[in-house]
Amino acid sequence: MPSRNVHSRIHVLAIGGAHQFGHIVPVACELARRHPGQVRLFVSAEAEVAAAMAYAGQGAAPEIVVMRLPAVTALLPSSMHKFVRLTLWAKRLRDAAVILCAERTSTMLKRLPGDCPPILHIPHGAGDRAVGFEPRFRLFDHVMLAGRKDRDRLVEAGFVRAQDCTVTGPIKLAAVLDNAQARPPLFDNARPTILYNPHFSKKLSSIEAFGRGLIAAVAADGRYNLVVAPHVRLAKRWSAAKRRAWEALAIPGQVTVDLGSPRCNDMTYTLGADLYVGDVSSQVYEFLVRPRPCLFVDAKGVDWQDSEDYAMWHFGEVIAPDADPVAAIERAFAAHGDYVQQQRERMTYTIDGIAWLADGTPTFGTRCPVREAADTVERFAGLRTKAIAAIA
Repeated sequence: MPSRNVHSRIHVLAIGGAHQFGHIVPVACELARRHPGQVRLFVSAEAEVAAAMAYAGQGAAPEIVVMRLPAVTALLPSSMHKFVRLTLWAKRLRDAAVILCAERTSTMLKRLPGDCPPILHIPHGAGDRAVGFEPRFRLFDHVMLAGRKDRDRLVEAGFVRAQDCTVTGPIKLAAVLDNAQARPPLFDNARPTILYNPHFSKKLSSIEAFGRGLIAAVAADGRYNLVVAPHVRLAKRWSAAKRRAWEALAIPGQVTVDLGSPRCNDMTYTLGADLYVGDVSSQVYEFLVRPRPCLFVDAKGVDWQDSEDYAMWHFGEVIAPDADPVAAIERAFAAHGDYVQQQRERMTYTIDGIAWLADGTPTFGTRCPVREAADTVERFAGLRTKAIAAIA
């Protein structure tokens, strides 16, 4: 445990995009409630301030700092902006008792010259892909994880020592469910709603091979609604013309095409849909807070059956991109009972503390992942003992 005694500031880095905010901002707000004026939340752009505050919930909010860059930075490829931002802001970012982040590029703060406080990490999501388990985890002083699955894979791979990680439970899921309010249905009709949630990676995504065919088949069949909501990073790489072409496929009252609105990140679609169709996105674990039918598209001919990287594909049928979408959807609804036990077992392994009431409502009981994560940050900042003493 670090014995650092610099000052009591806590710096929270939310510089990986708005899709990561739900995994880290609730903890920043809980820390701000406990330690007013001592928590700073760093974001990349002015546009992200409102998105960050959308996760503030009720109570205190941290000071928000926009990490602006010199105008000349615009001449650099966008892929370099995060590295430049971290380098130019390193002195201020490291002027804290502890740093908390949701992405792993921030580990470069450890490698830059000068002193660096402990860096703690909350991964954004709990998916199965191997990219979620990689050597940069060794650079964190402590990692807080959604469940035993992630802990076991990281420890077995040698990327994290058992004593350097804590299973707090899922920050985003717990925060959303804790503040859940009745949401309007995704469509104003009684048709079942399908969520199509392809991944952003060209090497893994099914959208080009399957997406248009799915939209056309659902529209022609007429029995289902469809939300096409890919990972928000996917469309960021597209030209304006390509975005317009995909958005033009929407059909009012039946097909929604959402390429990156806040509803893609706040679980509006994963909570509101009746069937999940996807490939390798970790959002399937958000969908399965209430076990429901799933369907997966193998667009790359993967040998997946015994791979932990594709464990989620045991939650439903796996089809080829040229399969009949409507027939597969019908089978998914009809056969869901064959997969419910597997879905529940994997969820309890992946999402620590989750359980279901008799009516299927998800619950974490007395567990509060946000508070548990905040407790861990306090300990590394040297504030935990003070907080306990203040309560006493």
